[in-house]
Amino acid sequence: MSATKYFSSLGDGKMAPFEGKSDAGRVETFFSQNGIVLRVEGVEHGPVVTKYVVTLVNDTDHVSKVEGLRRDLGLRLGVGANRVFIGETRWNGGVYLAIEVPNASRVAVPPSSVIPVPTAGVDASGLLVGVGVDTSGVPFRIDLSKAPHVLVAGQSGSGKSVFLNSLVCGLLDNYGASECLVGIIDPKGTEFAAFDGHPHLSLLEERRAVPAVCGIGKAGEAESVFTALVEEMESRMSEFGRAGVSNLREYRGVSGETYHMPYYVLVVDEFYDLLMNYPDTEKPLSMLAAKSRSTGIHLVLATQRPSVDVIRGALKANLSTRIALKVASRTDSQVIIDQGGAESLCGNGDMLYCGPDGDVPRRLHGCLVTTAQIVEMVAATRK
Repeated sequence: MSATKYFSSLGDGKMAPFEGKSDAGRVETFFSQNGIVLRVEGVEHGPVVTKYVVTLVNDTDHVSKVEGLRRDLGLRLGVGANRVFIGETRWNGGVYLAIEVPNASRVAVPPSSVIPVPTAGVDASGLLVGVGVDTSGVPFRIDLSKAPHVLVAGQSGSGKSVFLNSLVCGLLDNYGASECLVGIIDPKGTEFAAFDGHPHLSLLEERRAVPAVCGIGKAGEAESVFTALVEEMESRMSEFGRAGVSNLREYRGVSGETYHMPYYVLVVDEFYDLLMNYPDTEKPLSMLAAKSRSTGIHLVLATQRPSVDVIRGALKANLSTRIALKVASRTDSQVIIDQGGAESLCGNGDMLYCGPDGDVPRRLHGCLVTTAQIVEMVAATRK
């Protein structure tokens, strides 16, 4: 069955330019009054925040001084003591200091600007998926086949479930069953109910049947899903050995249509609850995280409890792509992305993205996908 392309029909995928109030003068004045001379080089207005790209004029001023005044700046601008974010940004070919201030009113990011993927100039052997838009409203997408596994963490109400829904929508809407199959483990059994009935939401293959959407209330089946995927992973490795290739991309290039292997993406919501209630799932999950990237099996693990007890060292080392939504403390942010910042996010899909390249975190805003839109997308697969 081919892809639905439902979300491509909702719009042209472009957001209108944003207009907003610039407080560049007030920002410069505030720091000058506190003994720091900086210059605002540029201002970018986005759907959620306004970003000020700045440089420090005096050699005696340091970023640590600017960060020390972050809370005071938030109060001076009237946005709150913990709402201003200070980090790095790429601008005009260089790396600059960025001061990001929440807008008085935010604009919801439509799914048509994030979920549809471009068809031109994209590696057909990859698995492109939209994450969100950046601070200026430009769509940002990643190749999930290079991720290769994703950690998503944020406190309750941060927009984690909506983000996961948009990620699943992108995979189901842009790729047919021969290209990508998606499985979901939902210990709560409520977050993904709207997807029930989608034909691609299963992990099925001619040689083996893996339980379908595990979750929607069936967390107890998780171990069998993980175990079956480990078997599939080992079977694919053996197949690659016979074909003389090392990964799924190479195999697709030499196998033609004799046996087409789809990507598998397994989304695990609240994997903390899963590991606590079903400890036998930890071993096959760790095996998949460590060895499955070359076989085209990818994991998206989500939790609202980002602590060292949940995101352990060995597992975390294999989750090289990390997405931090709003968290309660700097400590939680450091557990997810190895640095602070997520505690200053605005919630509702506001996130920091760290990719496998280890570059500076990108601030992104996820799109808003409604339950009604998911139901319509699923219904469109039956037409």
